[in-house]
Amino acid sequence: MIATPTFPDLSALVVDESLYIRRIVRDMLMRVGIKRVLEAPDGAEALGVLAESKPDISIIDWDLSILSGEEFIRLARTPTTSPCPTIPIILMLAQPRRNVVDRAVALGVNEIIAKPFSPKTLWSRLDEVINRPRPYSQVKSLLRPIPRRAGMMKAVA
Repeated sequence: MIATPTFPDLSALVVDESLYIRRIVRDMLMRVGIKRVLEAPDGAEALGVLAESKPDISIIDWDLSILSGEEFIRLARTPTTSPCPTIPIILMLAQPRRNVVDRAVALGVNEIIAKPFSPKTLWSRLDEVINRPRPYSQVKSLLRPIPRRAGMMKAVA
């Protein structure tokens, strides 16, 4: 049996319109030792939390009102508007359509997770962004992680 990972020194920001989803994700994070879990119901409030608290990781839904997940990611990845443009971003998608996934990767998400997901799936994404971080590159005004496939292609070439 694989041991549950632990991330005791991390703080996380969970952004979803649904209080129910935020609480489920909070519980999953607390089970791996993340005690400081901040929450926001929309992208606008999430930007405020990001600026004020500078969490170590962000887990955000794409479909948000007021300021969409897409706009949050764009602003979070822009060094001139973000206090932490390299914060790891795990994107939650209810319907992971190819065009949305491609758009999210282009904007700079680190990982994507399809709803509903298990604690083990979330923990594996956390492990990926914390223990195997990718380098970032500036593309136009965005600072975004280099996609894994691009890194693999360079290693092969």
